[in-house]
Amino acid sequence: MWIAGAGAGSCLGAGPRVAALAAFLLAAGAGSEAAAPHAAASGEVARARFLMGTRLAIETDVPVPARAFEAAFDEVARLETILSNWTTTSEITRLNRKAARAPVRCSPELFGAISTALRWAEATGGAFDPTVEPLVVALGLRGDRPPPATGAPGEAPGGPAPPDVSIGGVLPAGGAPAVRLPVGWRHVRLGRRSRSVSFDAPGVGIDLGGIGKGIALDAAASVLRRHGVRRALLDFGGQVLAIGRPQGAPVWVIGIADPSDRDRAIGAVGIADVSVATSGNAERSVMTPHGPVGHILDPKEQRPASFAGSVTVAGRDATSADALSTALFVMGPERGTAWADRREIPALYLWRDGHGLMQQRATRAFMDRFEGWDDATGS
Repeated sequence: MWIAGAGAGSCLGAGPRVAALAAFLLAAGAGSEAAAPHAAASGEVARARFLMGTRLAIETDVPVPARAFEAAFDEVARLETILSNWTTTSEITRLNRKAARAPVRCSPELFGAISTALRWAEATGGAFDPTVEPLVVALGLRGDRPPPATGAPGEAPGGPAPPDVSIGGVLPAGGAPAVRLPVGWRHVRLGRRSRSVSFDAPGVGIDLGGIGKGIALDAAASVLRRHGVRRALLDFGGQVLAIGRPQGAPVWVIGIADPSDRDRAIGAVGIADVSVATSGNAERSVMTPHGPVGHILDPKEQRPASFAGSVTVAGRDATSADALSTALFVMGPERGTAWADRREIPALYLWRDGHGLMQQRATRAFMDRFEGWDDATGS
């Protein structure tokens, strides 16, 4: 059983098919370029590759040519060179250096990703916002300090140059941010005819981390379908995308992770032709004098989102599930459940109260679609 929100290959109480797959994933080192084909069980194949800082694993229960797996992995690797802020040579990094000075013509992939991200920013009222890059840099969430500005205002070696602030200056204990950064999706201007992007102020920058993994998953699935794959399960660092249904079963079974222990499933759901994404701040935090700083940021408050649990969202595709899980995490259980209920979005919030007891809040759409999810582990 796959666990949504956990590292690829995490399992609990898995049957023989999935247990074998998990063992394969654990045996393939995190830094491996590409794992060799592995028979997860009779007639099944699984492969994995380390991409975008995490593991993309693909399982199918029918014979699939090796070139189909390789083509899917290669497409995600190609998108990484376009969408990732973690490299100084990516297209998004180059855009962030220049777009405050003049419009920058983009590849179709980058322009499409930014356009989609801005649509989700508008749809969620800014709870999801791709312009959090100045805050990511200021907080050192990629493990570095803000770079010094060079050249034109707003240009820096790795992206936008925020004001000269420390982490404590952006996040004073118990108070509002001391320095307002140029965060807000309305700072971005799209030239649709020229396929260009520009910023209306120095220091603006785009970070597609809240949606890029979903975009890459959808792209990988499209490649697999073009190679004739009609049944597969893709897990990209805990976000899952199901293509069709497994042979002889109505659904793929995936686990719902404990928000405080990402490798432990506390429930399970069955999915087919849908993506499930989980957002949580339990991992990937940076330690500061004020405690750990989570990587999911509240764009309006310009600080890490205050919710301490997780939210799991089912979407018709991986891109929408990824963006929605980020937005709903920022909204928190009360506002997020109401917002998602109005739009019939399947969403589940989990968190532990002050006594360590598990609490949950689910939308009507989630309970209608996944009734009995918390009994599915048999524990």
